[in-house]
Amino acid sequence: MTIPRLLTAVAATASLLAGCGGSPPPNAPGAVPQGRVQRATTYGSCPTVPGGTGILPDGDFSQAMNPGDHNLTPSKGTVFAPDWKVSKGNIDFNGTTYWDMDGLCSVDLDGDLTVGGIESSAFHAGKGTYTLSFVMSGNGHCSPTVKTMKVSIDRQFTTFTWNTASGYDVQNGDYATETWGFYAKPPLSVLKFVSEDPKGSGCGIVIAGLSITKN
Repeated sequence: MTIPRLLTAVAATASLLAGCGGSPPPNAPGAVPQGRVQRATTYGSCPTVPGGTGILPDGDFSQAMNPGDHNLTPSKGTVFAPDWKVSKGNIDFNGTTYWDMDGLCSVDLDGDLTVGGIESSAFHAGKGTYTLSFVMSGNGHCSPTVKTMKVSIDRQFTTFTWNTASGYDVQNGDYATETWGFYAKPPLSVLKFVSEDPKGSGCGIVIAGLSITKN
């Protein structure tokens, strides 16, 4: 979706990532490439999720700068937070006051008339069952009415949908907490969220406050 960009967004170099922690070495399997990093500079860092994000690195994007009442539209290959990169198309990375998403920074998986996706850096998960939880809504500004995304980890996947009919959308402060159980296999896991909306969509599922905990 085409919206005003935050004019103070700057591209940081890979050296900025060195002190952030939580990421595997740049040559490790699944590591987020330490190339382009897109940041805002005005509003401080994104807030943390009370209780943390479990074993998932930076599931609340609190290591990224907060775009506030604006958003950024990073494209494929961009590291928009130290442990997260855009894996497909482009996305909208939204500040805490751009809309009401439980007071958190959020990601609209459909960016500027382009369906997108994100993936985490590789993280360690011991063998066993885990639960992914996250806050979800839908951008009701444009079609499709029913938004769809695929979530995957360790060759397991599931699909989530959000129906924005009758104004049930993020613009009206509507969101819900979703969960998904999966089985992890060591040594490293990568979490992915990908929009499955029609090509050219600019309004997708919106996610925030991600965490993974062992059952």
